[in-house]
This record gives sequence, C-alpha cells and structure tokens, in this order.
Amino acid sequence: MMQDKGSEERMKYIAYGSNMMKDQMAFRCPGARLAGTGHIRGARLEFYLHATVEKTGEETDRVPVAVWEISEANERSLDLYEGYPDYYLKEEWPVYMDDGTETVGMIYLMNRIRKMPPRDSYYEGIAGAYRSLGLEEQIGTVLEPALERSRRR
Repeated sequence: MMQDKGSEERMKYIAYGSNMMKDQMAFRCPGARLAGTGHIRGARLEFYLHATVEKTGEETDRVPVAVWEISEANERSLDLYEGYPDYYLKEEWPVYMDDGTETVGMIYLMNRIRKMPPRDSYYEGIAGAYRSLGLEEQIGTVLEPALERSRRR
C-alpha cells in the first residue's frame, strides 16, 4: 500500500463495472479518489448478471478501468458490497494507465457465475460511467460485445 500524506494508508483499486461510477464510489467509499483511467491487457469484460473480467491471454484484448485510491475502511466496505469472498474474489493485477504509467491494484473477480445478462439499469450505469470518464469509444468495442455474449449464453 502507498502512504498518504496523512497517517491513513491507501491502496489502488481497479474498477471495471458499476464502481466506475463516481456517484456510486462516493456513496460506497467516502474519501476515495479517482487516480485515473487505464486498461487491463489480455482480458475481456463479461456479464454474468454482474460484470467481471476474464483473462484471455490475447494481448489485443483490453478492458477499460477506473483506478481509485481507497482506504482500508473503503476496502472493507467494498468487500461487503461485492460479497467477498463468496461472490467475488480479490487479486492484484497490473493496469496500463492512460497517462503512460503502469500500476498494480486490487481487483474483484467473479467467483459465482450466473449465466444471465445484466439488468438494463446496471448496464446503462456502466455505459454512463464510460461516457463520464471519456471512454465512449470502448462502449462499442468492449461493453456492447460483452452484453451480446451474455445474451447468447
């Protein structure tokens, strides 16, 4: 974890679904700071009712993400929200930031697969987050294909 200017330890959290939404994170994780946007390489977004990412091993597969700086209290709050460790597990993954830097952060990965497409409001919230974060181009290349795959399952 990185040391904040105060005494509170902060860590990087990688969001690829509803936690990309600034209002959701403000509610779930008071004090969380958006560090920037980037992408994960060799993975693709999937919907199994909720969003997850899956490794593909293909370097050209990329998932856009928001990287947040969160406190330990924020992490505990997210653990409860995400149903850790039953519904989602946690790992550390590298992120290639849009400013050209690389970082490593904690990411939640789905542990319980439900072969159902997402609710419209859930999907639209993520699409709205893409737009507000300047990731509009990836709606057609990442988000919509993930939705279509979920509908075909």
